[in-house]
Amino acid sequence: MTSPRSWGGESPNLDVLRANAVFMVLGFHALAFFGIRRLGAFDLEAVGMFGLFSFFVHTTLVLMFSLERQVSKHGRSRLFLIFMARRFFRIYPLSIFVVAVIVLFRLPLAGHPWAMSWPHLDRAGIISNFLLTQNLTWTNSVEGPLWSLPFEVQMYLFLPILFLYARKSQSPWILVAGWALVVTGISAAQYLGHGHLLMYVPCFLAGIIAYRFSEQTSQRWPFWGWLLLLWSSAAVYAVFTRMEVAWLICLLLGMAQPRFVELRHPFVRRASYLISKYSYGFYLSHYFCGWLAFKKLGFLSIESQWIIFTLTVMALPVALYHAVEQPSIYAGKRLVENWLIRSQPPVLARKAA
Repeated sequence: MTSPRSWGGESPNLDVLRANAVFMVLGFHALAFFGIRRLGAFDLEAVGMFGLFSFFVHTTLVLMFSLERQVSKHGRSRLFLIFMARRFFRIYPLSIFVVAVIVLFRLPLAGHPWAMSWPHLDRAGIISNFLLTQNLTWTNSVEGPLWSLPFEVQMYLFLPILFLYARKSQSPWILVAGWALVVTGISAAQYLGHGHLLMYVPCFLAGIIAYRFSEQTSQRWPFWGWLLLLWSSAAVYAVFTRMEVAWLICLLLGMAQPRFVELRHPFVRRASYLISKYSYGFYLSHYFCGWLAFKKLGFLSIESQWIIFTLTVMALPVALYHAVEQPSIYAGKRLVENWLIRSQPPVLARKAA
């Protein structure tokens, strides 16, 4: 692969992509608490959404690398079971913990930052939030940002087979053509009033295209061009705010990402990696930090509110990672090693080795 593994991560440029998505979402939500939703022609909510779309590209690409390592180490035997077991322990323990806390204390974290409230869910709606199926049951999320996680979880179900297909494809351009066909089908479904569940599929598929291009593309473009591409793409989407534009931008990011030279600055590399490492905790906790600082403690001075927001948004993701995420990841790893790999029939185990 031409995308080198870096200090602690897949590649510095992918860590930058994930960290950039974090800052875009954080920036929009922080300003939205004060009702600031536009800057001239730029829709700030669209900037936050672009951060999410670019994160979809990143997630799929990183998981393609993960599946590559899994197949290299264990073969294709129980590919789906091993992959899904690991993803389950990576995603669900922390999301279940956060949903449980919100429900237990009835925290008003649903909706947009400028109109946060308790969604008054029945038992079925709460269960849907625990299962991350809100988009299937048309249920409100107990926390605003939680709406996007079901789409990601459902993408996992198809990723192993898409990984095998991508490895067999003779050219990444075949995948680009397939992407165009998928976009055409989704556009037709939306025109007929359907296709809600498929709206973000092109964004995820762009990560698979990035994976295949990374095998055949040399890194010749300077790193600063990667940052320029990310922010100029965000600006374009902030002006046009159409889903079709987001799809095209995600395709562009997927095709271009492998062409950029990896970030070399050691401080920025480590900072990007750490933000990326704790990003899931940020995703699930930053809304609470904003509510606490700007709503619950809104009687304090604006300086005090920002200090509280900054401190909590830095501390909570770290605490959640070490208290919930990391132990859950290790538990999933032990489960996979002790039950799904060691329990393979001898013939399959020899083939996997």
